[in-house]
Amino acid sequence: MRRIWSKRSMVSMTAAGFAMVSPRLVVAQAQPVQPPPAIMVSARGEVQVTPDRARVQVGVETQSKTAAAAAQENNKKQSAILSAIRALGIPAAQIQTLNYSVSPVQRYDEKERRVVIDGYRVSNIVQVETDKLEQAGQIIDAGLTNGANRVAGLDFLVKDRTKAQETALAQAVATAKKQAEVAAQAAGGRVAELLELSINEYERPEPRPMMAMAKAEGFDASMPTPVAEGTTTVSVSVMTRWRFEKR
Repeated sequence: MRRIWSKRSMVSMTAAGFAMVSPRLVVAQAQPVQPPPAIMVSARGEVQVTPDRARVQVGVETQSKTAAAAAQENNKKQSAILSAIRALGIPAAQIQTLNYSVSPVQRYDEKERRVVIDGYRVSNIVQVETDKLEQAGQIIDAGLTNGANRVAGLDFLVKDRTKAQETALAQAVATAKKQAEVAAQAAGGRVAELLELSINEYERPEPRPMMAMAKAEGFDASMPTPVAEGTTTVSVSVMTRWRFEKR
């Protein structure tokens, strides 16, 4: 006897069969994949390098009853300062205005019980860079001799840090791997491949005491400003994650 299957019956059986199988599939998909056991280690590598560029920030601050008068006096002194710096042979491309500001000089009047303006203060700071480190002190002296009353900063830099960065990075990774191996051995296993690596690099100049404010009137031009470049630390820190395998 020939049995005839209808399309409707086949669809119903298929749906029923899927209903019987699908719960197992849902359960299997819900199981999270466990990450491999790993050891995380951070380390740092440092290299001492000799600077080959100096950066000096010098300027003048003036004060007067009006903003215009304070600015005019400031412009006159700053022009003399820039001329003296250029006379040292510093190219114009290595001299730039770092900050220029005009602000009121305020005080609280007890009698009138309000804030009053006594005048205006103008500040103009220029930044000078030179590859001749011995010129750092000369730049400061040129500024102070010609009316500067602010030395805002002195830094010694490294123009090309590539080699120092690479050396510090290699040290940091080697240290991280060594620490991971020690930890893995203590835990009864070993370190396999590197799973993750992040790098953070920075340059840390050695601290140098500097005058924040100098009075040009009391500056003795016969006593050159002594400076010492010292060394600069190029540091690279890494964060690593290594696969851990039991023995």
